[in-house]
Amino acid sequence: MIKYYNYPADKNVKLSEHFVVGEFVTYSDYHGNYPSSIPIDSGLPTMLEKVYSHFGCNRGEISSGYRTPACDKSAGGSGSGPHTQGIAVDVCFYRGNQPIPSRIIACYLQDIGIKGIGVYCGGTQNWTHFDMRTNSTWYGDERDYSAGHTDYYSYTGTAKSEVYDSGSSQSSTVMTTDPTVRTVQQWINNTYGLNIATDGIYGNETRKALVKGLQMVLNAKFGAKLDTDGIFGVKTKAAIQPCTKGTRGAYPSILQAFLICHGYDTGGFDGDFGAQTANAVVQFQKDKGLTADGIAGKATFAKLAE
Repeated sequence: MIKYYNYPADKNVKLSEHFVVGEFVTYSDYHGNYPSSIPIDSGLPTMLEKVYSHFGCNRGEISSGYRTPACDKSAGGSGSGPHTQGIAVDVCFYRGNQPIPSRIIACYLQDIGIKGIGVYCGGTQNWTHFDMRTNSTWYGDERDYSAGHTDYYSYTGTAKSEVYDSGSSQSSTVMTTDPTVRTVQQWINNTYGLNIATDGIYGNETRKALVKGLQMVLNAKFGAKLDTDGIFGVKTKAAIQPCTKGTRGAYPSILQAFLICHGYDTGGFDGDFGAQTANAVVQFQKDKGLTADGIAGKATFAKLAE
């Protein structure tokens, strides 16, 4: 149901626990020349709060809400789209100081029944469009404005655990937000020619990239002849050779990258399997119920790649 609000009289009216009317008309859209009447679908604040609560957010920032037809056209729209009907927002959700990636938000919105979703809103990694349309489904990617996507999990390579372990439980190994994770992401892109998000979040995309890097190392160092598909399967596990203290180079670099993303202190990210990296391996093995011998073999890499 659409409700109409007056601006500026109603700008501070609370629509829900964390959102007020004024947030649905933004300076970036109007540059201070706000419309006097603002339509807002009553379901929008409810859905915003669902996402906010599920991911344990401390902030949700709307970059675009209601747009007049003229405003919508100036923003690149048709002048008659969902923003002009008061049923749409472009939003970024934060936990702490870190934005939650759009691909994760899009998967959750899909799961709770939202029919209008634009992942990577504005071509960015962390902003998401969604709207309250009821008569059709639109799943788009705003990097190239492609549409017709049917499942954001498969399309974006997002695991269910990223969407559901990242809420109230805030799993440290699935959604670890840490500058060292971002360093690993930048390194894996630069070293192995990949193009994953450098958002500091260890999720399925980063895990698969590290497995690809591992497969490349096993091929180059041990002649494994593996497909570099990012899947840690039987063949990849069989190709693992022990990585031991004193080893230097690409193999211990991958090991350190995995450990860092799981939250372990390796004493640096330098490709040198020294004392602190060995201690990190031992602690990881203890935590996972493995033989704590400080040697990264098949069982240890298998656990790291989960």
